[in-house]
Amino acid sequence: MKPILIALVAEIICLIIFTVWLRIFPTEQRAKMMTGCFFAVLPLVIILHFLINPHDGVALAFSVLLFGAGFFGGLLQLYNLADRGFSLRILIDIDEAPSGQMSLDEIMTGYSQGRGIGWMYSKRIEDMKSQGLVMISDGIVSNTGKGKRAAVLFSRLRRWFRFPAVSPAGHT
Repeated sequence: MKPILIALVAEIICLIIFTVWLRIFPTEQRAKMMTGCFFAVLPLVIILHFLINPHDGVALAFSVLLFGAGFFGGLLQLYNLADRGFSLRILIDIDEAPSGQMSLDEIMTGYSQGRGIGWMYSKRIEDMKSQGLVMISDGIVSNTGKGKRAAVLFSRLRRWFRFPAVSPAGHT
């Protein structure tokens, strides 16, 4: 039970830190900042473990495993979904529309509080550029070596898990 409580306390601390941090210091590098928070709090997990249960290495490993799983599989994904969830943003836009409904054209032009689908694609491409995944030359976007490696890796994972191929238009 102690490893579970230690991991839970660490999750709550992370949640509080990066929620306050993002409200005070908005950043484009949210996932990087949040991951930094995880690694900053990780020593606290180890310290808490040794204060509470100093001679149980298995319990320490379990605490670290639970903290990592809860953070990367829970908190980070929740924030990522809220921040970058394409479908979620469309649902929010429809909900915020005065009539509670939108035509397909209204969705395309009104996406993300009127910025439009084109803005979303431009933002994503700029994000990938800032992360060194793509380069842009004369209006042409191409993968960098890092981008190519990521594309190959995730393409293989998609095939391995038998996820359906998705065309740029979103059709399988």
